[in-house]
Amino acid sequence: MANQAEVITEIEKILSPGRRIDTALSVVFLAGPLAYKLKREMKNDFVDYSSLEKRKDFCLKELRLNKRNAPGIYNAVVAVRRENGGPLTLGPRGSTVEYLLEMNRFDEELLLNRLAEKGALTEELARALAGKVAEMHGSARAAGMGGYSANFLNAVKISVGQFLDSSSGVLPADLRGAAELKLLTAYSGCQDVLEKRGGSVKECHGDLHLGNICLFEGSPCVFDAVEFNDAFTQIDPFYDLAFLLMDLRHHGLPGLAGVVADDYLRGTGSDKDDFAALLPLYQGLRAIIRCSISAASAKETPSEGRASALKKEALSYYNEAMSFLS
Repeated sequence: MANQAEVITEIEKILSPGRRIDTALSVVFLAGPLAYKLKREMKNDFVDYSSLEKRKDFCLKELRLNKRNAPGIYNAVVAVRRENGGPLTLGPRGSTVEYLLEMNRFDEELLLNRLAEKGALTEELARALAGKVAEMHGSARAAGMGGYSANFLNAVKISVGQFLDSSSGVLPADLRGAAELKLLTAYSGCQDVLEKRGGSVKECHGDLHLGNICLFEGSPCVFDAVEFNDAFTQIDPFYDLAFLLMDLRHHGLPGLAGVVADDYLRGTGSDKDDFAALLPLYQGLRAIIRCSISAASAKETPSEGRASALKKEALSYYNEAMSFLS
């Protein structure tokens, strides 16, 4: 059997995509009105796509999770097959060598992060977005757990470790140490509320930022929910929402973040005191995670200009995290 790199090359030939997008976890082929997403053969502490069967299962899980929130975008899981040593096809015959998640494409200029950058995110759209997220969380599977406070502390420690590693050589040492202290102090101040929120844990999106939301058929559509690790998705809905609120503030839209938060709390009947107590920690941790991603990317890119921009972005996220945690 061909290795996955060879399979990817063959798939690209048969799809003849107009564009190919490579990420650490996947390869996406944009072909006409459709997009095909392939999971890379890999395994680390958070992701295990190491076998064909596992990649199939995660494709099916990703379809299930996202079909719920974006039925107009997600279509099906498609088998890539080879018959009698011939060329690869997406047809019904032959031995399966890989799986693809088939999706309908949308106008990328209608991604909410791009609308935010153009100053085109309105209060009306923010209210519609709040309603969408409230609806999404309302219909999500319950995953309540005991010991949520301890679980969340573990998430904080893992994220801090990633931050300290990725930001080395990007941020000064004194700033890096301050982030760890601030997060742990914030955690200590709301342990009781965290434990209380364990009963509210649901199967959430896990990566709810503006780049994973678009306008589709005139309404906000949330896509690309995390499928590869339940620890990222079986969380407090407030923590899911905090990513969106942090991202709105990162884009210079604190007023719209307030609109989304107020409408969400009103629409879900959530406890405002619990929300207020947890938001600094939740937003601070989300910002530190984004800082880690930007810092790691800055060290990986061969482009000096891109590296400089990513370092600046990492520092911006860091400063925002410190502001949330103050």
